[in-house]
Amino acid sequence: MKIAVIIFTYNRSFHTEQVLHALRENDLLPEKLFIFQDGLKCEEHRTEWEKVKTIIRSVDWCDNEVIEKNENLGLADSIVTGINYVMKEYEAVIVLEDDCVTHPKFMRFITDALEKYRENKQVFQVSGYVWPAEVLPNGTDAYFTGRASSWGWATWRDRWLLYKQDYRMLSRIKQEERLARQLSVWGEDLESFLYGNVSGKINSWLVFWALLIIEKEGYCLNPYESLVENIGFDGTGVHCGSGKLHTRLRPKNNMKDFTLPDKVEFPSGYERSYRDYFVWTSAEKKLSCYNNILLKWLSLRQEGKQIADYFTQHKIEKIAVWGRGSLCERLLRELKGKTEIVAIVESKTSGEPFCGIPAVELSSLPQKVQMIVVIPAYDFEKITKRAQEESQCKLIALDRLLEEMSAGI
Repeated sequence: MKIAVIIFTYNRSFHTEQVLHALRENDLLPEKLFIFQDGLKCEEHRTEWEKVKTIIRSVDWCDNEVIEKNENLGLADSIVTGINYVMKEYEAVIVLEDDCVTHPKFMRFITDALEKYRENKQVFQVSGYVWPAEVLPNGTDAYFTGRASSWGWATWRDRWLLYKQDYRMLSRIKQEERLARQLSVWGEDLESFLYGNVSGKINSWLVFWALLIIEKEGYCLNPYESLVENIGFDGTGVHCGSGKLHTRLRPKNNMKDFTLPDKVEFPSGYERSYRDYFVWTSAEKKLSCYNNILLKWLSLRQEGKQIADYFTQHKIEKIAVWGRGSLCERLLRELKGKTEIVAIVESKTSGEPFCGIPAVELSSLPQKVQMIVVIPAYDFEKITKRAQEESQCKLIALDRLLEEMSAGI
């Protein structure tokens, strides 16, 4: 099978150099490497853009073709048109963006998987990156999910030919109970990307690929330990922004061959493992929830009722708060010196304290906590289900707490 590797670049010279260096260190080099550089968007990008041009033109360690665009297409159109161009000649492609640094065994893993599942039309994608979810072992080095990833991935021509920018896919998926259930696990956040495309706030090609895989009930292969590290979370990219990314990378000295699963199926307990990774609630619903909480809160304050009195009445001395933000800050101020707030709970935490209070995940919650006050009340049902599995601590949504105060409970 003819397999090509594609790298998409623009104006990040350091990142591009790192990606090329890592790819060169792989124990299996590309049969042919295609490098696409998007056209210059504005003059202030020219210096870095020219540096990237020099770097990609100097690649001499594998057969390659450099395609420099005269106009700026943007990331989404660059990727779609680039893949379409390469797929005319090749049966499969491996796709990297200019911030995806690969492990030396990345190419071996991806090519082995492309060969193994080439005839299985259920498998739409092979990925070198994996989300840091706790998934039960299946006796191999990889497992299947229902969510596409754009960080070091590959697919076959016949599956890519199904790709189209169809805005009706989401509604079709929601109308079928079985598909809607899979969407709730693998793609709740895709709705926000779709709206972002419509509003012009983002320009995502991946949303259509991910929805297609859900609609077709497809599978995506991922390694248990990531073979890709994204170095783009430094404020230099268009879509990644800045911040911390916690990637569980396979150790560099772990160079053994891979064992891939024979059976194409989701891992045991996958709904629990991935439930919190792709959740999304509309901004309108969040704002409405927070506004209602604030109105109730201010009304009780006017009546002279304090939240600290509620905890005193129920003999609760130590609590945790689920969620950050302005409402959390307001709660901390009101309870200061009255009720001890032991921790801020988050589904996935960077570990950075909030207002001087330790931030923890539910599994690390101190035992002395008597109650968790949940600020994102719109997610209370999901949070409660998770808490029942991981903690015996009582939870109460902030809006419910205010209702009980109003009723004198």
